[in-house]
Amino acid sequence: MESGNGLRKDDTQVEMTSMLDHESRDESGVQDLSSHEWTVGGSDRYDDNDLLQTVEWKGQTIKTYPLDYQKVHIVKWQIACCVIMFAVFGLSDQAVGALIPTLTEYYHISKATVSLLFLIQVCGYTLASLCNEKLHRMGGSRGAMLSACSLCIITYLLLLTRPSSFAVYAVCSFPLGLSIGILDSTGNVLIGSLLVHKNEWMGILHGLYGAAAMVTPPIASYFVKMGKWSTFYALPLCLSVLGLLMIPKAFQYETSAKYGYICTVHQEETSLDEEEEDAQAPGFFELLKTPAIVLYASYLFIYLGAELSTGSWLFSYLLGTKSDDRIKMSWVTSSYWTGLTVGRMCLGFVTKRVFNNEYRASQTYGMLTLFFYTLFVIVGWHDSARIWYLTCLFIIVFLCGVFIGPLFPNASIVALQVLPKNLHISGVGLAVALGGCGNAMLPYLVGLGLHFFGMSWLPVLCWSMVLCFNLVWSLYPRFIKGREEYL
Repeated sequence: MESGNGLRKDDTQVEMTSMLDHESRDESGVQDLSSHEWTVGGSDRYDDNDLLQTVEWKGQTIKTYPLDYQKVHIVKWQIACCVIMFAVFGLSDQAVGALIPTLTEYYHISKATVSLLFLIQVCGYTLASLCNEKLHRMGGSRGAMLSACSLCIITYLLLLTRPSSFAVYAVCSFPLGLSIGILDSTGNVLIGSLLVHKNEWMGILHGLYGAAAMVTPPIASYFVKMGKWSTFYALPLCLSVLGLLMIPKAFQYETSAKYGYICTVHQEETSLDEEEEDAQAPGFFELLKTPAIVLYASYLFIYLGAELSTGSWLFSYLLGTKSDDRIKMSWVTSSYWTGLTVGRMCLGFVTKRVFNNEYRASQTYGMLTLFFYTLFVIVGWHDSARIWYLTCLFIIVFLCGVFIGPLFPNASIVALQVLPKNLHISGVGLAVALGGCGNAMLPYLVGLGLHFFGMSWLPVLCWSMVLCFNLVWSLYPRFIKGREEYL
């Protein structure tokens, strides 16, 4: 049944910060709001006060609202915070790849040693998977994002001083991995839970990551040329400070009490037969028994490994096998991140209009990614510094980025579609954090392989990872049951 403003009266879907409908309070202290209609004088015009609803739960006051950025202004600020922090991710992730040649020279270390930066980041991601749920229980989304953003600022301040020891520089990868793991999962759940245009915004969010990574190689090369390579970290530092200033206001209602309340309501919706509603989250090993979480984590592990291995080692690969012109090779490297940005921002709008769902879209994008990586392998075996060859390589690498780009945001949306609502934070948080380990571990292993077998093997190693994550994606319909409309 529709109310005067076009919202469904029986719509009780609850997302991370979604609107809940009123009813009388039950034994668990949760108010049911199903009898309340969101009408504002029969008009379609809203302000935040119209849609903000107060709920009393376990002696605490909670504010709920729909995750509709078109009607609730605070959601716009939350999206803006996520966009800013994903830009920080892009700058941070690609900084290592862009600075690998400089770090090996400055600290007098081998490529195998500098690869430890990726491995140390694994520890941060792993810790994020273990503490993400607890952080939300203690401080809500606001507390989790503030903690992670503060860690970024402290770390970038230290990196800005150009540590005299590589050991100090390497240790900084740990808090960055921790903070990125927390912010990454929180941002994916928020954007994936939007009531309108979530696919487009997911593409834009991850596209901004790609855009930041795209500009990193030429900017970092400029600072290296000036002899001030550590000054590059002033860019993510400034963005992190901006995020820290915005988060308290944008996430002012995302408290620990609200998180516990939403988890309770989710359990009521999915477990109507249970008498006790204690809102206890499933344990780590219990979550790993859920096929959707295991597949999502496995897919992200290999996908992120392929994406970052390509982006991080491409610059060194080009310098070692094609030309020693840093500026030219930085632009070829940027073509990959340019393609990734274009793919995430543009194909996000194509997905809903051409394909039945995000899963089918990613099947097609994944096969196209494999095709262009195959071309990358074939063309990469021929070494040349001629302009026609570099142009051809530029186009192929660009197209690799275009079709690998939307796979991550699409996978996040599919995960939210096939997972029960009460597992959105814990399940997605665990999968993103564990999958994010591939963001660090696989580039490290690739670095070892390149150290022992030579830089010319990079295209083959990346191609093998692309093949593997396509195989994992094909397993979704076989192991996930009861969600066939999304597969």
